[in-house]
Amino acid sequence: MALDWLNLIHELPQILGQLSGLIKGNRVLKDQLIRELRLNLKAFETAQKSKAMDYDKLLELLYNEQIQAARKQRFTFATVKSGEVKAQHVFNPRNQKYIGRDCAWLFKNIDEKIEDLRMQKQYHGSLNALAERNIALQFSNLFYKLKLTADFIVD
Repeated sequence: MALDWLNLIHELPQILGQLSGLIKGNRVLKDQLIRELRLNLKAFETAQKSKAMDYDKLLELLYNEQIQAARKQRFTFATVKSGEVKAQHVFNPRNQKYIGRDCAWLFKNIDEKIEDLRMQKQYHGSLNALAERNIALQFSNLFYKLKLTADFIVD
């Protein structure tokens, strides 16, 4: 159940292409945030291709520097996409709780989850050793949040 996100990987090429189309040269922070979102989705796509999931390696592939830079600069995340997540953006029942959230909340939450996973790795030495602590579920939740953010932005 925790690795059910792997089944959605086949949908990524389409959404990655749509995100690429949103990147324009003169909106630097917005473009960097969309690029970082694309790279994070691609990280999950890359991890899915391996025979055994290595959570430490997957975490190394995830980025949140642009989110942090945007937050420090008080970037208006509505520039990426205004409005709130609606039912039409939610393709997985677990994301229904995010209906009504906006881009700022989504990016902030993604940033905090990546940082949380990094702290867990730093404290325990390896996320792979924490299989019994729902690490798979935490990565699954992060993937679904990333995909929801992408679905919301491209709509």
